[in-house]
Amino acid sequence: HDECGVFGYFCPDETKTDAARHCYLGLFALQHRGQDSAGIVVNHNGKLFCHKEKGLVVEVFDDLTLNMLKGHAAIGHVRYPSVDADNVINAQPLLIKSRKGQLAMAHNGAITNIPELRNKLEEQGAIFQTNSDAEVMLSLIARNMIVANRIIDAIFMMMAEIKGAYALTILTPDAVIGVRDPDGIRPLCIGKSEQAYFFASESCAIDAVGGEFVRDVLPGEIVIIDQDGVHSDIFAPEAVDGKNPPGQLCCFEFVYFARPDSCLDGADVSEVRKECGRRLAMEHPVDADIVIGAPDSGMMAAMGYAKTMNIEYEQGLLKNRYVGRTFIQPTQMQREISVGMKFAPIKHALRGKRVCMIDDSIVRGTTMRRIVGLLKEAGATEVHLRIACPPVVYPCFYGVDTPGQSELSACHLTKDELQKAVLADSLEFLSLEGLEASLVGLNCRTCSACLNGQYPAGMPEESRAQLRYIDLAGGGYPAVKIKEGTK
Repeated sequence: HDECGVFGYFCPDETKTDAARHCYLGLFALQHRGQDSAGIVVNHNGKLFCHKEKGLVVEVFDDLTLNMLKGHAAIGHVRYPSVDADNVINAQPLLIKSRKGQLAMAHNGAITNIPELRNKLEEQGAIFQTNSDAEVMLSLIARNMIVANRIIDAIFMMMAEIKGAYALTILTPDAVIGVRDPDGIRPLCIGKSEQAYFFASESCAIDAVGGEFVRDVLPGEIVIIDQDGVHSDIFAPEAVDGKNPPGQLCCFEFVYFARPDSCLDGADVSEVRKECGRRLAMEHPVDADIVIGAPDSGMMAAMGYAKTMNIEYEQGLLKNRYVGRTFIQPTQMQREISVGMKFAPIKHALRGKRVCMIDDSIVRGTTMRRIVGLLKEAGATEVHLRIACPPVVYPCFYGVDTPGQSELSACHLTKDELQKAVLADSLEFLSLEGLEASLVGLNCRTCSACLNGQYPAGMPEESRAQLRYIDLAGGGYPAVKIKEGTK
């Protein structure tokens, strides 16, 4: 699964050939969503050209490369790895040549019935070169275009076959297309400038290219931008009065992934995180001298917590921004090494202090144990942890590379056991009700499957029997008893 970033650019003036540079800036703003690989596909005079490699955006593209990627339209992708991390062939966007012409796709999310679809297509003669869900979706669209009169009809036919979560940018010789899954689990928005239109996983990328945010792509919506303007239609298998039910945006976008200056489905990420901190303080106050936030995604919640508690907010940890996010490092060894490289305590701010540290979540606990150790080594007399999210006790099947339940700390440890495991003096989590109440301005529902086990878009059949369903005690803490079986 890939928690990735996608971008799209279309300029009606075909004499403007700097689409790749705009795409580069957009991907740079989305770098936090994945650091394994980056890629851009451009449309130049009706022909599509691709450049993608492993590495950060600034490593994959330079002036020479961008000058070669001429075109008036482009899509781009940043990815973090799961399987086959070292194989650049799995980098996106993917570009194929079908009987109806070239087609490229960048995908954020995960398709839950991909094994069945892949097997079906292989039986029909399809040959796949990657493990990417995007290649299967491209194959479906290419097959559908043989019988469909319009690209939008081919995409509709694909959407009727796939299950799961996806935000797509698609490039054809004529258009740039944005597609969002019917549940709206993965984010996608539209922007514009005087000369061009944009698609992006987050609004911060539209800001980065000097664009103006227009709106979010609706759940199940296909938006086509071409020389005739902007057109859209809705894939609505469960429509009521012609409209899809409200979307269910991934709650982890607000907890962890999205950049604080982004706005997703009406909600400002920074304000949501501050409100999480405020409600966390109301639910679980602490007697401490200072409040600090774990950089970066815990800092906004820490500000809200400190203000509500009327405790001094300090920057107690520095972050080396040249080390990737520890949650999305591909192996346990790399995660453990990177934590020590990533964080440095500010000793004079911590020495002799009772510290309350706010973090966004605990997934494996790898990072947290090492950070608490660093704080105490720097002279903190006590370290109290407050987590601005309920315990993560279920895997995500919709594009966030959370581990299986055997690696989820809160899945097999009680709160007291987890507190001891991470070396904290106390540990408390925000309740699920508190998280939901913190989503100020959100104009849809949320997918909280990783917290409550309720999967709006289903799950892979082979995973259903393997899940352990967990009783949650009051306040959203994992209880000792774990139920086995299916749901």
